[in-house]
Amino acid sequence: MKIIMIAPNFSKGVGFLNVDHFVLPRIGVGSISSVLLAKGYEVIIVDPLVERLSFEDTVDYIVKSNPDVLGLSVVSMNYVPGEELARCVKKRNKGIKIIAGGPHFHINSNEFMGDNGGFDYVCAGEGDYVIDELIDYNFATEKLSKIDGLIYKSNKQVCRNRLGVVEDLDKLPFPAYDIYPKPLKYYKPAINNYKRLPSIGIITSRGCPSQCTYCQGSIFNKSVRMNSVDYVIEHIELLTRKYRVRDILFWDDVFTLKKKRLYEICDLLIKKRINITWACFIRANSIIDEGLLRKMKEAGCWLIMPGVESGSSEIIKLLRKGIDLSHVERVCKIADRLGIQVRPSFMLGNPGETRETLQQTFDFALSLPVNHIGITYFTPLPGTPVWDDVDKHGDFDKGDPNSIQTTSKPSFIAKDLNYEDLHLKMNKLYSQFYLRPSLILRNLKYFGDIDEFKKIIHSIPLLSKMMFNLFMMMFKNQHK
Repeated sequence: MKIIMIAPNFSKGVGFLNVDHFVLPRIGVGSISSVLLAKGYEVIIVDPLVERLSFEDTVDYIVKSNPDVLGLSVVSMNYVPGEELARCVKKRNKGIKIIAGGPHFHINSNEFMGDNGGFDYVCAGEGDYVIDELIDYNFATEKLSKIDGLIYKSNKQVCRNRLGVVEDLDKLPFPAYDIYPKPLKYYKPAINNYKRLPSIGIITSRGCPSQCTYCQGSIFNKSVRMNSVDYVIEHIELLTRKYRVRDILFWDDVFTLKKKRLYEICDLLIKKRINITWACFIRANSIIDEGLLRKMKEAGCWLIMPGVESGSSEIIKLLRKGIDLSHVERVCKIADRLGIQVRPSFMLGNPGETRETLQQTFDFALSLPVNHIGITYFTPLPGTPVWDDVDKHGDFDKGDPNSIQTTSKPSFIAKDLNYEDLHLKMNKLYSQFYLRPSLILRNLKYFGDIDEFKKIIHSIPLLSKMMFNLFMMMFKNQHK
């Protein structure tokens, strides 16, 4: 049994960082591949980005490889190329069973299980064991109802099983790092997401108790499940010893939620003298303890990334973020004092957004003692609480699948705004933030850090392209 696993990503960047330097191994693809390898199947991972494969090259490779099963990891933002890839492969080889999974498939089953679609089966929940179970049941229709999370067709009717949830995450094997198409050293996060190379992202928990209106995580089981401390440390030791990984990004939504667990992870990293630097996403209201931040710093944490989304308390309330801007300010100040970098993220053009709230976000971002910021445009995603009534808040074309393919240009325009409002504010915020003399002076201190210095030297070509794009934005703004 030969299986090809792929995340059909062919994009080339975000916003003014319109480059193709940012490539990370797909965690979900690696995890499912590991489950399949344990059953003795032949598994091939295809990564178009790191292998520099065009869409056509990818289709050709899959068809020529003639797998029994093609598994696609699909999110809303790569649904269009994923669906087209499945359709093209199926057109040239109808014998390949094509299975897709991801949060996008939680809604509107008929959309992707139509007669003209390329997917034979779809998984809407946590699909770690779905392909394995399908093979075990030999794809027998009468047994498909037993597979949690599966969506399939029976007698021309779309059938939808209950969502699949893995309760004990420690039972899952580590991702199949050995079969990624290139060694881990060839993967590289965005320049402001790593401190040293090789760097890799891992996930140590699932579920999120938050109710954010824009996040697809809110449509799944909200029960938080976490790997044990021992499992996390064993995973990190594997990465550092076997693959020489020196930096880790924890992709968890809730990595800092349980402080006792985080303290234990930090204590073991220190006790075992595991030489890594690491970064994580945080909720600003879950980590305002200076003692914990100090412990994280001692254990190798160099960067925390709070999701702020807006500098307007009114917008934050509408998004149901459950945070207070004072929490963000406090965390940023403590982290800055301790020498931990902070990169808050913001969304522009949220439902209810006005020129006034945009300015509040602008002012708040510039007031924080941080070295970097992340900015995207608000993009409604299928299945999220805001999706059903998004038309009440502004202009958005639900019927155009390309409208959810990017957050680097506005696809949703709030009632009180227009495209130019958003586009100009994004460009102005980036340019004023990064070209401030105070920020340049702040960043100069990192030239004494050998790891930061190496990162800057290695990234000179990328930085040159970024600065060119940034100055072009400024030039266009001045001539509007």
